[in-house]
Amino acid sequence: MTDIEFEAAEKTRRWKKTLSAAGLGAVAGFLGALRALHLMDSGAIADFGESVEIAVLVGVIYVLIAVAVGVLSPKAGATFLNVEDAEELEEQRPMLAYSAVGMAGAGIALIVVALAGAAAIIAPGVALGIYVALAIIATWISIKAWKLQDEFMRAMGRDCASLSYYLVLGVGGTWALLAHLGFVPAPQPLDWLTMLWSLMLLACFIVVGRRGMLMMR
Repeated sequence: MTDIEFEAAEKTRRWKKTLSAAGLGAVAGFLGALRALHLMDSGAIADFGESVEIAVLVGVIYVLIAVAVGVLSPKAGATFLNVEDAEELEEQRPMLAYSAVGMAGAGIALIVVALAGAAAIIAPGVALGIYVALAIIATWISIKAWKLQDEFMRAMGRDCASLSYYLVLGVGGTWALLAHLGFVPAPQPLDWLTMLWSLMLLACFIVVGRRGMLMMR
């Protein structure tokens, strides 16, 4: 096989892996969102409005990402995560475990908060207690994970944090401005929380794409 043929075959392999991972993620996200919407629309719980539904869906996405990141089998994870092989995934397992717990905790925290307050499924005091506990765990996990990261990963984290700030400023700030001028309804407190969670994910996706890391290896 010539170098040109090898490059073409390698490019095809990477595209197939990328599309396969994207398809798997899309299907998992769709099924998770569909299940959550079905539960909220089934009458099992009351209709609490779009703000609660959207917040719960964003929380579900966080939990689904945590499940994907925290895959127990390195061999299975290597088929859809952006790693060279199962051995690389095995080496990163401690950091991935922290990330999985952090993502799951963030998703659960948003879901709990969304189902408290006006929703009244969870008592406000209980929701606050759960949120504070998860925030403490997330802080501890972030410190542990930070110690395992190399300079490149830390730089990506800073880029994600910086971009998410500008996204919140752009999206939330514009919404607040239009609401203040009377053009649209004002965002609810839960809407702001949902924006913080969702725009952080979007920022990470953009940063990863700009770094050329969306294409699987």
